[in-house]
Amino acid sequence: MDGKTDNRNDMPMGLSFQLGANPKAMNAYAKLNDEEKRQVVEAARNVTTKSEMHQIVKGLEQNFC
Repeated sequence: MDGKTDNRNDMPMGLSFQLGANPKAMNAYAKLNDEEKRQVVEAARNVTTKSEMHQIVKGLEQNFC
């Protein structure tokens, strides 16, 4: 290893906070496969407002629970 951290798959802090506040969405996220999780993380990286992040998490709750 070269000591560099690959943070491509690190969850954005805003997503972590929103999932922590929504147990249903967190459970739904946990059930996703790796590719689906990557897509959620990528979508979360592209948000510009708290409202957009909330919509991603709400979508997890509604679509996967």
